[in-house]
Amino acid sequence: MAGVREARKRQTREQLAATALRLFDERGFEAVSVAEVARAAGVTEKTVFNHFATKEDLVYSGDQRFEAALVGAIDARAAGTPVAGAVGAFLLDRYARFGDDPARRERQAVLARLVTASPALQARERQLLARYAATLRGHIARELGADGDEDDLRPQLIAEALVAAHGVVIAAFRRATLSGAPPEVYGPRVLAAAREAFGLLAGLP
Repeated sequence: MAGVREARKRQTREQLAATALRLFDERGFEAVSVAEVARAAGVTEKTVFNHFATKEDLVYSGDQRFEAALVGAIDARAAGTPVAGAVGAFLLDRYARFGDDPARRERQAVLARLVTASPALQARERQLLARYAATLRGHIARELGADGDEDDLRPQLIAEALVAAHGVVIAAFRRATLSGAPPEVYGPRVLAAAREAFGLLAGLP
């Protein structure tokens, strides 16, 4: 029964996020209320907030899965592979699959339009990136034997560098998407730059 409940919960969450993205894309993020999303999805406003703490989280519905996958890649890295190397490999694999699926491309195009137009979503994204950096900092600190040592700046510096690089790559994909250029044109160029950047960062602990 627990598996069935989790599947229903996941299905409801996906339905809410899909409905919200459609409405936000049609009318703009700020112009659509959570109550309108609930009505369009056939649920109560309380149900929406049971699944998403904020309106912004309806847009970033996959961030927890992304962070869990990132941590999984760190935990599963081969012996001797630094956290920075594992993070770079994980992200490069994600970027390489950016244009593979038409549905994924369309979702990314919607996100590019929404985030570029909304200061609220930009602020939420900065919060998420800061959270990812904090997660990476903990793993890097343990790797360096600096866990609990606030005077050791290396974990924070390395974590911030990795997340900053990720943010720059995402911004590049969004600019290219909004320009109307086909993925086969801009994808390899962005990926090559990302590979070079993470190659430099891979030498960090």
